[in-house]
Amino acid sequence: MKRCSVIPSFLLILALLLSRTAFAYEDHRGRNLDSLELTISHWTAETLLKASSDQRKAYCNTCRELAWGYLVVDGPRSMYYARRAIETARMNSDDDAIFDASILMGQCFWAKEQYDSARVYYFQAADALSRIEENWTDPDPHNLEAGKARLWGTLGNFYAAQDSLEQFAHYYGKAAEIFEKWGWYEDCATLYKNIGEFYTDKGDLKTARPAYDKSLEFARQSGDSLMIAGALYGLGRWYNESGQTIRALEYLQEADAYFLSHPEEAPTGHADTVAIMNSAHEQLYNNARIMARNARIIAIGAVVLLVLAIGIIVALLRLKRTRKVLSETTTVLDETIEEMRPADGAPVSEIHLTKREKDVAALLIKGRTTQEIAFSLGIGDETVIWYRKRLFAKLDVHSVAAFTSEMMKRGLP
Repeated sequence: MKRCSVIPSFLLILALLLSRTAFAYEDHRGRNLDSLELTISHWTAETLLKASSDQRKAYCNTCRELAWGYLVVDGPRSMYYARRAIETARMNSDDDAIFDASILMGQCFWAKEQYDSARVYYFQAADALSRIEENWTDPDPHNLEAGKARLWGTLGNFYAAQDSLEQFAHYYGKAAEIFEKWGWYEDCATLYKNIGEFYTDKGDLKTARPAYDKSLEFARQSGDSLMIAGALYGLGRWYNESGQTIRALEYLQEADAYFLSHPEEAPTGHADTVAIMNSAHEQLYNNARIMARNARIIAIGAVVLLVLAIGIIVALLRLKRTRKVLSETTTVLDETIEEMRPADGAPVSEIHLTKREKDVAALLIKGRTTQEIAFSLGIGDETVIWYRKRLFAKLDVHSVAAFTSEMMKRGLP
């Protein structure tokens, strides 16, 4: 599995989920984290024990903001504030904060590839979510469902990164149910695109295709151009992996047109799309080279086969002609041998014509040419000439006219 290309796309869904859940807090980007730290620097473990519930809640929320704020720039400090948030939340039995900070801790350990520790915090978040559900009194379950979807999507990402197919499918399936139930089409589009990416990386293109199709369907329902571009990118990748390069380029070019015009929304979208487009063009070039090479091989093979066929035909014709000549020669020899035998009671001076000689003589008398006689009797031209010489010799003549006259005088044939 190509983790380097897949994990970032999986993390995108987490960002979308964070915007859905009531357990998240206001975005603190743009605020000075140092000044935020100063607001809680006077609190110690001892003073927090003596503080009011509201004070501890405020402290906990600030720790959460700092934990998420330092997540990218300072991992250890992020984990420090996440732990402080969890400890303080436990004092207040604040499962919302425990849930949020536990997921953050899981993300930190996951980034450090300490998967067992990450799993512990993810399931700590799941326990907190179960308690929230048990005590839920709001008739609108929207926020509760958002929290569940956030956790299931996170766990799906986590197991996908570890190539755990069964667990990945299980948690992503649970997240998909919630997304589709509430009509969160953007999240659905991202989730199904991630599923397509996962199975494509695993080489299971048959399972990946329906996921990509669903991604595009939900993206169009959302009306979000970025979601549509992402889904088109996924389908373009699928067609490229399937060897349908021209179709792949159609989808990729459509996706890239959006990424180029909105670089601030998808800074890596253009680069990723171009990388696959280059791969597709290279594949087209290689296919063209292979086709040209195969065409040359086929052409050479065809010429060789044609030459062999011509050679075989010529050989067969020669063989047929040789057999014919041999057959005719055998017939002539048989006739010659037969002539050498004197007939019982026949005068020695009597002229004897064989059946073939009579056939040739009859056609000579009719004025037929050598070729016409050969065609009529099914023999070769040389054989006809040989018979004509024999007939002329027997009658002691030297032309067809004299031969015809002599034959008529003798009442032959």
